[in-house]
Amino acid sequence: MRLILALIALLALLAGCGTSGVTVEFDENLEKTIAELARSGGSRPLKELAPGDWTSVNVLTGPVSGARIEQELGKPVEVDGDGTHDGDYVQDGNLLVFQRDGEIVRMVSLGQLAALGDGEYRADVVLQANGGAIKMTGPDGRPLDG
Repeated sequence: MRLILALIALLALLAGCGTSGVTVEFDENLEKTIAELARSGGSRPLKELAPGDWTSVNVLTGPVSGARIEQELGKPVEVDGDGTHDGDYVQDGNLLVFQRDGEIVRMVSLGQLAALGDGEYRADVVLQANGGAIKMTGPDGRPLDG
């Protein structure tokens, strides 16, 4: 009986390994702020718009499968929450995956807004309005490819 309980405990532990435990949330304020920045011009650090304890962000444009998200992040991730269905991100807009030292700390859906370029960016990335769109730049204004 103890062996069975030990095996059950081990399986439960292994089942949770490697997944983020973070659900996708729709951030209406961030979505509106980025859309307004694209319309009005100027630039803002993403860290100012999405504060928190994160060191990098992966930007993907949906719809995107859970398998592709895992491929982009290089690790298993559970995709659940706002804008998701059956482990996939089904919105047409951007999905932002914020990480701190390689661990996912927040996943944000921008709903239907697909203003940001796909890629992985450091925490010092700046959003620069460019003719109604957003260009990702470094703090020095140089364009980033992600």
